[in-house]
Amino acid sequence: MVKKTMPCPEPNYMAERNRDSHAYSEDSIECEECGESYEVSIMNSFGGADVSVNGGNVDVNFNGPYYDNDDSDDEGYWREEPSEQLRIFHRHLDSAQELLKLDVGPNNVFSLNVMIYGHVVAATEGFLSSVFIKTTVGSEELIRRLLETDPEFSEMKFSMSQLFEKREGIKDTVAGYLQKLIFHDLKKIKPMYKSVLGHDLGDISWLFKAVSKRHDCVHRAGYGKDEKPLTFDEDEVAILIQDVRNMCQSVMDSVTKLEENQSNPF
Repeated sequence: MVKKTMPCPEPNYMAERNRDSHAYSEDSIECEECGESYEVSIMNSFGGADVSVNGGNVDVNFNGPYYDNDDSDDEGYWREEPSEQLRIFHRHLDSAQELLKLDVGPNNVFSLNVMIYGHVVAATEGFLSSVFIKTTVGSEELIRRLLETDPEFSEMKFSMSQLFEKREGIKDTVAGYLQKLIFHDLKKIKPMYKSVLGHDLGDISWLFKAVSKRHDCVHRAGYGKDEKPLTFDEDEVAILIQDVRNMCQSVMDSVTKLEENQSNPF
């Protein structure tokens, strides 16, 4: 097994759409034991990072993105209000629904489904990411919930002399940490939504499957490891669009209620 930290390109924060935020980098690593070389491709966007090795033919596990430059971007995508993020998200889905209506001929339906499926999942990840970051960073109470429940922060150690320095920079620390999280890591994101925002995403086994399928759409052009094309059931993409729309609207309802309760505590 080869373990290595790789620099990750930052998304294009000036982009309005998730698909336009994609940034790519390629590098190679070598196994010190056997000398075999591996080609590593990294794609990063608002929806998170994806890594493939040797064109997707090697299994890979990776943690959150690592950036060469830790400078924060004051115009980061997550700074948009949740209501605006929901509007952008709905626009993504509306466009996807319109594309599904196109008569592209039987030879092109597969490619159309692959592209739309990947885009819908990426847009969902982008929404979950931006709304969580914006809502959490904007509230001292929610920042405290995150600090108390996330293992990453419980393991941080610093001296008493650093206490006030850390406290003054806590908002930037939290924002930086959350921006580096991969929001398609649903096993981590689902409990975070519950413990910090008090929102239960419910049974999202369907979304786990969609994220896995999206990986093959993005990195193998719709083909699995067995080199066979993915199958799309009739109306599968349309059903996915409706499911993510309902889920994200439910998230928005909870966030709106949370903000109202914080602004009117009595």
